[in-house]
Amino acid sequence: MTSPSQRPQFRSIEPVSLTRADARRMEAAEEFGALRYAQAMQIRKPDMGATWEEFLGSHIVFVARHSPVGRAHGLGFAGKVTPDDIEHVEKFYFERGADAQVDVCPYADPSLFESLNQRGFQVAEFNQTLARWILPGEKFVVQPANGIEVRRVKQEEAPMWSRLCARVFFEDQAPRFSDFFLPWAAPEHPLALAAFAGKEMVAVAGGLVVAEHKIAGFFGAATLPGYRGRGIQTAFMQERLRLAQQAGCSLAVTLTMPGTTSQRNVERAGFRTAYTKVVCIKRHPNSRGFVQVHYSE
Repeated sequence: MTSPSQRPQFRSIEPVSLTRADARRMEAAEEFGALRYAQAMQIRKPDMGATWEEFLGSHIVFVARHSPVGRAHGLGFAGKVTPDDIEHVEKFYFERGADAQVDVCPYADPSLFESLNQRGFQVAEFNQTLARWILPGEKFVVQPANGIEVRRVKQEEAPMWSRLCARVFFEDQAPRFSDFFLPWAAPEHPLALAAFAGKEMVAVAGGLVVAEHKIAGFFGAATLPGYRGRGIQTAFMQERLRLAQQAGCSLAVTLTMPGTTSQRNVERAGFRTAYTKVVCIKRHPNSRGFVQVHYSE
């Protein structure tokens, strides 16, 4: 993917060739999302045991057993990955009673997949990684339907924001996860947004800025059923792009499941598929499975 300075100023992204450096930068969105979540949980709930480790130029993240957050991200970009390296990842998770999960980007060194195969890992899911350049002079228009207000979440609204996320993403398990999203609504995350119909919060969106890579990661967009189709998700996207631009980001990244409404929504905002990656898993010997959730509408 070429740099913004090399592109026509009236186009934000085109489906062009990526370099390995581009892909590594994109992988940092989810990597730092997990890392910062673990760091927040270590402070908020130290007894939970959230931790992380820098490894092979990337991060291995653990939050809690059966947590939807916590994988090895960014492996295979700093050189070859050996079966011994993957065994180290296994031990990191197995010692904490968790399944070992590894994100595999197609731009990573092929030795990553080879070593995962040798250690008995299996493909668990596919994720579309979509990206979009944010140009310095680009204008973003936030226009939800009449009567809907879109804005950043206030600190006192964070518990409500988290509960609404849980209600949409976890459905019947929502009570167990009512405060799960709270770290992403903290003041240091300016991309945590909500939509209001009067005083009622009816939709939410999340994300984070990774200043060291000048990227913004978008995730966690959800709308209550009665308020869908009113332009709220488009407004969320435009406002997050505006805030990311304001924060100095030149690239926005998001993940969706292939062929979903979420993928179509972000494509309308100028995102294009950069690559499809897989999550590989090796179950803990005593595993009973884990809660699976996808942070998209």
